[in-house]
Amino acid sequence: MSKTIPFQLGLLALAIGSALPLFPGASNVAHAAISDRQENIRALQSKGIYWYERFRFDLAAQSFNKILLLDPSNASALRWHGLVDLARGDIQAAQVWLGKLQSVHGPNSPSAIELKQAIALAGSKRQAFAELRYLSNSENVPADLPQRLSNLLDEPPLGDAAVQIYGLMANTPEGAVRARAAVQGLVRQFPDDNRYRLLLSRLGGTTETNPPASLAQAAAIQVSPRRNPVQSRPATPAPATPAPVAVPEPEQGPLVSNFEQGQQLGEAAQKRIEAKDVPGAVDLLEKAVALNPDYPWFRYDLATLLDDQGDANSKARAVEVMQEGLALNNGSEMRFASALLATRQDRGQDALRLIDAVPRAEWSEGMTALSKRVRYGRHLDDLRELSAQGRYNEVATALAAAPTWRAEPEIQELERNLRQRRQARLRMSYENAEIDGDPGVSFIKSTEIPLQLDMPLDFERTLFLRMDTLRTAAGRASPDATNFGKLGTTVATDPAIDPNRLNQNYKGHVAGLGIQTDNWRFDLGSNVGDMPVTDWVGGVQWRTDIGEAGSLRIDLARRMVGGSVLSTAGAIDPLTGQTWGGARRNGLSAVYYTPITPTLDFVGIGRANLITGKNIPDNKEFNLQGILSKTVFQAPGHRVEVGASLFLWSFEKNLRFYTFGQGGYYSPQAFGSLSLPITWTANVNGWSWQLQARVGASESREKQTDLYPLNPELAQAAAAQGNATVDTGGPGGGVSNGFRLSVEKQVIPKLILGGLFEIDRSEGYNPDRGLVYLKYAFGEFFELSVPPEGITPYSRF
Repeated sequence: MSKTIPFQLGLLALAIGSALPLFPGASNVAHAAISDRQENIRALQSKGIYWYERFRFDLAAQSFNKILLLDPSNASALRWHGLVDLARGDIQAAQVWLGKLQSVHGPNSPSAIELKQAIALAGSKRQAFAELRYLSNSENVPADLPQRLSNLLDEPPLGDAAVQIYGLMANTPEGAVRARAAVQGLVRQFPDDNRYRLLLSRLGGTTETNPPASLAQAAAIQVSPRRNPVQSRPATPAPATPAPVAVPEPEQGPLVSNFEQGQQLGEAAQKRIEAKDVPGAVDLLEKAVALNPDYPWFRYDLATLLDDQGDANSKARAVEVMQEGLALNNGSEMRFASALLATRQDRGQDALRLIDAVPRAEWSEGMTALSKRVRYGRHLDDLRELSAQGRYNEVATALAAAPTWRAEPEIQELERNLRQRRQARLRMSYENAEIDGDPGVSFIKSTEIPLQLDMPLDFERTLFLRMDTLRTAAGRASPDATNFGKLGTTVATDPAIDPNRLNQNYKGHVAGLGIQTDNWRFDLGSNVGDMPVTDWVGGVQWRTDIGEAGSLRIDLARRMVGGSVLSTAGAIDPLTGQTWGGARRNGLSAVYYTPITPTLDFVGIGRANLITGKNIPDNKEFNLQGILSKTVFQAPGHRVEVGASLFLWSFEKNLRFYTFGQGGYYSPQAFGSLSLPITWTANVNGWSWQLQARVGASESREKQTDLYPLNPELAQAAAAQGNATVDTGGPGGGVSNGFRLSVEKQVIPKLILGGLFEIDRSEGYNPDRGLVYLKYAFGEFFELSVPPEGITPYSRF
């Protein structure tokens, strides 16, 4: 921040002040505006400190940022930003804030001195302060401790440094007098800073200033903003009793010398660790523990090193190290260190048992934070387990019963997910598809407008309504065309043909309703409207997770059969007016997914169906498919896969023709294909897309079939007119290629627009398909699908 800002602000204030007398009433307005801004700053600072004391450093930083928007040079906000970064363990970031403070307010300003001292205690002075803290809590406190504490920093301590240093200084009679005198001076110098009044009260001094405003402020003097609240630990041991182990006796007394030797051994052990000499590091730390057997943190360093080895014996030995320490020193710090190890080893209950045995009055900031973390972790694990099981109603109940954690980001995310599960959603699309064929017979041009409305019943169950518009057209059959004999019961020259029945074009709706959860889906519906054959559809679907990332989905369903107007909607015979077709696939299907490696996936699909319809024979269908996908490139937001898909397919009967009694759907007796796709999936800046190109080859065989399988009389009439009554079938197949592009865009948080274009080219089968769709949430948010996912027409559920 520029040094000229205060000067510029001063000029601006001078100019405004000079102009105010020229405008009656302007002075009062200006003073009111300044007062309001100061009140806002005080409120924001109180809010920031509130969140800081509760270890919500992100929210605290937000409050202090808002202060800087109102007053870019506010010393308190700049200082608090530095303290927040120290609490997060980021000394470098705190030094940046210190530089801004010194630039704007000068290096000797109280805020700059306070932050500089906090940084020093967290950095360059950390080891020295750790030793002094240890000495102040030992049984034999050195007489010169107050002087050594006074000499620790270049200036008299302020802020958090004063709270810590004078608190330790008071552990000697002389130091208590000096500490009270120093803190009384700070109270007079900074009468609005509650930390000094509270510290003076704790030291036994008196002051005429007001008492603390809240218990939270009283607790604040125990909070050190320069350390991570969970990982912080005192750096000073209790007195050591055994003789030194393989370390030369220092010149100073055994108390200090053993500790210093332990520190030296710890530093040497760290170098061994960096050199990947774990046994050597363990040996050095064991010596440090032997020198200071009841000092928790050398034991903790040894235990964590053993725990990091990962094997069961080392982990068990780590537990023994801390248990041996507890047998010697059952104090709060040893319990805290043991609880930290238990937390590392996912023994949360043990961690709570260890620190709960410490009287609350003796709890340090770290103990409080660890207890909160463990309890919160158990609570969060329970909620996540319920969520993984799809028991969202119980998640909502548990959240309501435990409001303590409502401010935590993970809890807020769970609540956000719950809100999304209760919001109604609308999905709809417009799709065009076309398949080449004989006009009025096998040609098909379809338009589908799927629409689904999701209406949650609670957090787990959603009622969905389907109302799809379906227009399917084969065109007009010409009585003069040679292909007319391929349709229905008649021949081109029959005089009884009704011209109104030559158009094989139909429209209507496919409607239904259902209920779904994360694991189940039930639906029931039917096609309705101007269609020759109407019949019901529906099914039950069940899905479950298998292993850590696998899944299995099973469907028992009755669904429409696509591929032609005849199979989808049915057809009307131009001569007799009879209807046939409208095939339905009734059966069981299973889809299994499993990741083989982090970059290799497998999908297996199996289906068994009985196909029925109006005035067509029943037909059995079986297919198997296996798909392997290999990720060959991955970057943030991008993934490229190559794959291989083997598909095997078989029908009992060949019913792919359009004469009366045939089904109008491709039904080979043997079919096998191998396709090789390459797929690029991306998710960038609110866009999601998937691009796929594929090549393949197939072989098929169709057996002979009667063109009028249910009516020998029709076969005789066709034969009399010289028309074919049997198709001999035969082999088929060839090479194929295809292209598919799908894309989604999150236009606003609750609205997504998307589209798809696909072409497929193979011998005798050349479909083109295009669609656009939207997804809208009557709430906060509709998540972007990766890869893009529109709405499946109910006719192809």
